[in-house]
Amino acid sequence: MSTWNPTNLPRQNARTFVVTGGGAGIGYFIAEQLASTGAEVIIAARSEERASRALETLSARDPHAKLGFIRLDLADPGSIESAAAEIAALTRVDGLILNAGLKPQTEHLTSVAGDELVFGTNQLGNFALIARTLPVLERTPGSRLVTMGSLGYTLAKLDPADVGHAGQPYRSLPFYTASKYAQMLTAFELDRRLRAAGSSTVSVIAHPGVAMDQLAPDRRPALPYVPWPAPRAIPARLFSQGKDAGAWPAVRAALDPRVNGGEMWGPRFLSSRGAPVRERLPRKLRTRDLAREIWDLSVSRTGLEPLTHGSSR
Repeated sequence: MSTWNPTNLPRQNARTFVVTGGGAGIGYFIAEQLASTGAEVIIAARSEERASRALETLSARDPHAKLGFIRLDLADPGSIESAAAEIAALTRVDGLILNAGLKPQTEHLTSVAGDELVFGTNQLGNFALIARTLPVLERTPGSRLVTMGSLGYTLAKLDPADVGHAGQPYRSLPFYTASKYAQMLTAFELDRRLRAAGSSTVSVIAHPGVAMDQLAPDRRPALPYVPWPAPRAIPARLFSQGKDAGAWPAVRAALDPRVNGGEMWGPRFLSSRGAPVRERLPRKLRTRDLAREIWDLSVSRTGLEPLTHGSSR
C-alpha cells in the first residue's frame, strides 16, 4: 500500500467529485488535488464568497480545470434539500467527500431544526445529505462516499440519549469530539448497510492527522497565508503537517482502486503526518450497537433514512 504517490495522482478524466466545505482549509486542498487529475470538481459550501475565491485560485493554477459551485449549509435542512437536488442533477457523482462541518464553538447554539448546532451540523446535517444524495451516488458504479473524521474521536464520549447535552454547561471540545465520533460510526454503519444491500457504492473514512494552516503552501486569494518562521515550522513538522498534506488521506480514499468500504485512511506517522495509509480500526470504532443507535437517532431527528433497502441488523 506504500506505492501511492500523493503528488502524482492517477488521471480521472470524465469523473465528477463533490467536495463539501471545499472553499477553505483541507477542503480546498482536496478540491485542488482532485481537480489536478482532470476530474470535474464541485465545491459545495456555505459561503459563496469564500467558494468564489477558491474557484479563482483553482482556475489560476489550471485554466482548464472543470469546476462548479453549489451552496450548502449543513445546519439548514432546506439548504441541504436544495443542494442535494443540484447534486442529483449531475450526470454522475463518482465521489462525495464529506469534509464540511463546524469546529468547536464558544457558546451553546442551535441549528435551524433546533438541534445543538455542532451535533446538528456535523452529524445530522451530514446524515441528511447522505440520505438525499445516495440515490445519485448509486447510479454511478463504484462511487465512494468519504467522511472526514478526526483524531478527536479518541477523546469522545457519546450518549445517544443526550446528544444535545441538555442542561450541561457548554464545553466546546467534548461537544465537538462527540459529533465527529458519531459521524465516523455512521460512516461504518452506512458501509455495512451498503454491503448488505449489494450496492457498488462504498463508505470510507479519512482523517487528516494534525494539519496546520501555518505549514501549508501559499494559496491566496483562496486561503490566508501566514507561515510560521523556520525556527517554529521545522520542529512543528515533526508531529504535524500542512493542510495540503492533510488532504492526502481523503484524496487517496476517493481515488485508489485498492481502497475498500469500511476502511479508515490517515497519515502514516503516528496517525499525525506523512503519506496516507490504511489504519487498523480500534475497538471504539467497531462498536456496532452504538453505531446503530446513532443511526436510528439520526433517522428520527431528520425524518430521512439512507438506503431503506439494506440493513446491517
